[in-house]
Amino acid sequence: MKIATHIYKSLTAKLIAASLLLFALEACDPKNTEPVDVYGYFPLEIGRYTVYNVKEEIYSTGQANPVIKNWQEKDKVESVSDDEAGVFTYIVSRSTRSSETEYWTKIKEYKVQKYPDKILTNIDNQTFFSMAFPVDTKMTWNGNTYNNRDEEEYHYENVNVPGKVGAESFDRTLRVVERNDSSIINRYIGIKQYGLGVGLLSDNQTSFEYCQDDACIGSGKIDSGTRKARVIVDYGIE
Repeated sequence: MKIATHIYKSLTAKLIAASLLLFALEACDPKNTEPVDVYGYFPLEIGRYTVYNVKEEIYSTGQANPVIKNWQEKDKVESVSDDEAGVFTYIVSRSTRSSETEYWTKIKEYKVQKYPDKILTNIDNQTFFSMAFPVDTKMTWNGNTYNNRDEEEYHYENVNVPGKVGAESFDRTLRVVERNDSSIINRYIGIKQYGLGVGLLSDNQTSFEYCQDDACIGSGKIDSGTRKARVIVDYGIE
């Protein structure tokens, strides 16, 4: 009886160890992670809104300091329509105000089109190829495919990872790098961060021309240009 009991305990211990090992392997296997609806990074439904704090710095030649402007923007999905090809078109309103205590003033509307393989944003009569599907860090696409601007190769970074914007944390985020070029004479950056189920979290756009005089070239002194940052502060459905 003692021998049988010893064999039983030994087998039980081995089974538990094997089960724990299998659980650990499954937890580390990316194939077993919860599936993500990538369209949720650009959620679109009537009444959905996002509010951003916006800061813009404007640098001018001969001026020691930039002109700094601060305001808030609110984007809200107003309506939706679809066609026989299954393309959904959303109309989004944009309102602004100088501070939280003021009323919103609507300044424009723009259009977002959702295709099975992409998101197109038409704003100020310019169409931008905002997102390409499927979402993959190996994916690249020309963000200016549908306008007459110079080609810009967009790509994804940090897909499905936790992120923090301001004081708020988000479980799953990704970044769309629209441009990231630097030299001793200029700097051009365009990076957007999106949160799953939320949408655009932040948008950083920089276009600098550095001083090119013999006395300051390579110093990083900004001669002219702009830097604009949008950071989410509120979101929901009205």
